[in-house]
Amino acid sequence: MSEHIHGATLLASLSRFTQDTRLLRLTTPLGEELIAECMHGEEGISEGYVFRIDALSTDVQLQLRSLIGQPALLQLLTAESFSSLRPFHGYITSAEIAGANGGFVRYVLTIEPWCKFLSLGRDSRTFQDMTVFDILDVVFGSYSGRGKLVCEWRFDIADQSIYPKRSLSTQYQESDLAFAERLMIEEGLFYFFEHSGDPDSASLGSHTMVIADHNGAFAPNPQSSVEFTRPGAVMKADSIDRWRTETRMSTNAVEIGSWDYRTVRQRQASAAGADSSGTLLSSRDAPGVYAWQGREQGQRIALNQIQAFEAARQVHVGAGTVRSFAPGTSFTLHGHARFDEADSDDGRTFIIVRAKHLMHNNLTADMSEVVGKLLGKGLTAIANNREFGGGDMRQPGGERPLYRNRIEAIPASVPIRSAGMDGRGHLLRPSPTVRGQQTAIVVGPPGAVIHTDRDHRVKVQFHWQRGANSHGRVSHPYPERQTGAPGDDTAGTWVRVATPMAGANWGSNMLPRVGQEVLVDFLDGDIDRPVVIGSLYNGRGQRDAQPNEVAQGGGAATGNASPWFPGENGGHAHPAAMAGIKTQAMQSSQGGDGAYSQLVFDDSAGQARLALQHHARPHAGTAELNLGHLRHQADNERLHPVGFGAELKTAHSAAMRAGQGMLLSTDMRSGGNGSQLGAREAEAQIEAGHQLQVALTTQAGKHNAKLKDEPEAEELPAVKQMRHSAEVLKGGEGGGDRQTDEYSEPQLQLSSPAGIAVCTPADAVLSAGTTSSVVAGQDINLIAQGASSTLVANGISLFTYGKASNKDKPKQEVGVKLHAASGKLSMQSQSGATTLTADKKVTVASVTKSVSISAPKKHVLLTAQGAYIKLEGGNIEVHAPGKVDFKASKKELAGPVSVKVVDLAMKVSELNIKRDLEIEYVDADGNALADEPIALSFATGVEKKFVLDASGKALIKNAPLGPFGAKQPRRK
Repeated sequence: MSEHIHGATLLASLSRFTQDTRLLRLTTPLGEELIAECMHGEEGISEGYVFRIDALSTDVQLQLRSLIGQPALLQLLTAESFSSLRPFHGYITSAEIAGANGGFVRYVLTIEPWCKFLSLGRDSRTFQDMTVFDILDVVFGSYSGRGKLVCEWRFDIADQSIYPKRSLSTQYQESDLAFAERLMIEEGLFYFFEHSGDPDSASLGSHTMVIADHNGAFAPNPQSSVEFTRPGAVMKADSIDRWRTETRMSTNAVEIGSWDYRTVRQRQASAAGADSSGTLLSSRDAPGVYAWQGREQGQRIALNQIQAFEAARQVHVGAGTVRSFAPGTSFTLHGHARFDEADSDDGRTFIIVRAKHLMHNNLTADMSEVVGKLLGKGLTAIANNREFGGGDMRQPGGERPLYRNRIEAIPASVPIRSAGMDGRGHLLRPSPTVRGQQTAIVVGPPGAVIHTDRDHRVKVQFHWQRGANSHGRVSHPYPERQTGAPGDDTAGTWVRVATPMAGANWGSNMLPRVGQEVLVDFLDGDIDRPVVIGSLYNGRGQRDAQPNEVAQGGGAATGNASPWFPGENGGHAHPAAMAGIKTQAMQSSQGGDGAYSQLVFDDSAGQARLALQHHARPHAGTAELNLGHLRHQADNERLHPVGFGAELKTAHSAAMRAGQGMLLSTDMRSGGNGSQLGAREAEAQIEAGHQLQVALTTQAGKHNAKLKDEPEAEELPAVKQMRHSAEVLKGGEGGGDRQTDEYSEPQLQLSSPAGIAVCTPADAVLSAGTTSSVVAGQDINLIAQGASSTLVANGISLFTYGKASNKDKPKQEVGVKLHAASGKLSMQSQSGATTLTADKKVTVASVTKSVSISAPKKHVLLTAQGAYIKLEGGNIEVHAPGKVDFKASKKELAGPVSVKVVDLAMKVSELNIKRDLEIEYVDADGNALADEPIALSFATGVEKKFVLDASGKALIKNAPLGPFGAKQPRRK
């Protein structure tokens, strides 16, 4: 009965209760329905805050769900006056009923800052070329206007210019708060909150996140001067009555290193603490590749890390009743013997880095007693007072203090930095680690087939990126200023492409094209350090055909099926035995209907082959080198066989050049033995020809078939050069310790044991600048269906040994035969004598016509055994040592008669032989002289003038024989 009476009394009291004169004043969207009973809270620099409030109400039907996300304001009456209230503003993140009895209920509300909502859920997105401040603006700004949230923040930065743009910052499967805090720790930033209260507004006030990088951002506490007093002392002003100093062993040096592939060096940075004497405790870390852009930034990162260690090395812990204490404010401590000896306030000024609050509302004793009986003590109310240094203190009358706090502070001269590691060396906010690889799509400008830079890099878009051109056509709900998924060259930063070999202007080179799906790995598992390690086929290839059933996917993605595959019908029916590389012309990258090149390794059973091919058009305009089982191929089809061995063919022009000699041979080498240019068969053949040449030339000399001043056989130019050719070939017979097997001169050698045929239905030209030798062990046939000309400037010697090489031939005498089946036979000595000599008889006969012997300017002399007939000067002399017989059926001696003989042109100059000259002019560097006038002067007195064409060439028709000189009239 008594509890019922007390409960009724309490209900009546609560209905008349006003917060105007109370220590704690709670304001929520419920108005006067809730009365603050007590509060336990914690707040700290770069930690946010959590305030747990016990509130009393007579309404047991409050809709707690409606409170979540709503603003709340708790105001604490301070020592200044009844009008000076300290606000604790935030948003209700949880609400629960802690007890109810007799129409009376205790609610527990949890209040946290707006950034708490950033920790709920997670996201993945990328930011390019933005400073940390730009990124934080985007992340925080996307929450403004969501429900009742009012997100307020500001930057207090000493110098924003030292913070570079980050080429790529990826939020990957982490909450927005974790991402923001990670960036702030990486850049040496910290944050704290400033509160303001306005119970009459819809937002009930605000709290602003202050993001700073220097101690100058900390404002003096409203109670900037605080006295240190003995416990239990009664003071007019709030004071500190507990104080201790904790000094901890800590890292006193930082060394960090990061590999930078752009400068090709390991960048180092280091920093030492203020007290680095004694034992050196270094923190050595490799935060990943290209973790900073320049030396200054690296040094700043190292300095931030050592400052974070220094800030935690010595912490002052105090407790007391100063109700205005808040993280991010400073105060000066007086009355403490240790610090009063300081020369100035700088030595006794501290910054609050963390604070815990325990406060109770000043309810009446009767109300507190009845609440305790009806609802018991709340968890907040029985919080451990010992933590706040007030366990043994009571207010007059035995009551507990209405307010106590516990703070952690560091000297104001020590720079504040957010801790990046815990006490065991583990990162507090590590970058998201990617386990395994991911696939992505290569992107580029609209219409581009390939998009790269000088350093073998491409840009990719991941499947989890959201935006207008994402692979799933999903837009990001808050796309402003983030990269999103544009599906073009703005989708990401440049990403290196791995290759089997990468050297100084050498290595393998094959870049994935726009739309291809690639396999991406991450250096050290860092989402911000992607590397393309390969390409993947995707889509669904058509059966027995090249195209893909899926030509275009989401975003920039394209379907890419394998060019060679196991088919089912015709030439496609093979077990995927072909391997290699196939390229595709840029303009037909997706259609597959343009030019291509391929290297094919066909390992079909018993039909292995290797093909290096280029096709100017699909299956046309080919240039191919095929080895092994030769077979036609059309894309994936293995077509009919065409032979075995090696085949080099092209539909266009071809050239083979060898600066140190070339051998074309059909001489077999079993097992591929022998040197590259080994030509012992050709060498033996040349040596045999040389010996035959020497033997016959020597024999011809013995028979006086020599030209005037002709040297011995071994010294003839053609014979010497043939011997020299054999010596050149000996350089190709490598072996033993020989380091090279090249010819001594760049000679072209043709060799075949079975014969060489050189055929053309058109013209053939064989020209030598010095000597030519044609040697045959048996016969040589030179046949021309038209005319044949043999022109020699210095004399001709025709010699035959005159014996048959085969004793079985019926006719053993062999001579020289000069026959003209039709037409005339003309033999002339135009500047010398003609001698016709035979060991046996000489017959000059005309079968059907006459024989004429003429000497119009001298005489004709016929002699035999001392007798002669001489015709000279119109006279005929007949003389014989014996008798002279004149026999005829009729003899007639008449008067003198003469016959005129046509004179022969006896000089070369009188023959008037013409020729065509082709002239080409180049300068000292080998460049053609275009449009240059030229004058040629011939020995005959003829002069030809002409102008070179654009290629430096000219053709002069009907030029005289003999030497000539050339002049350039425009040049000296």
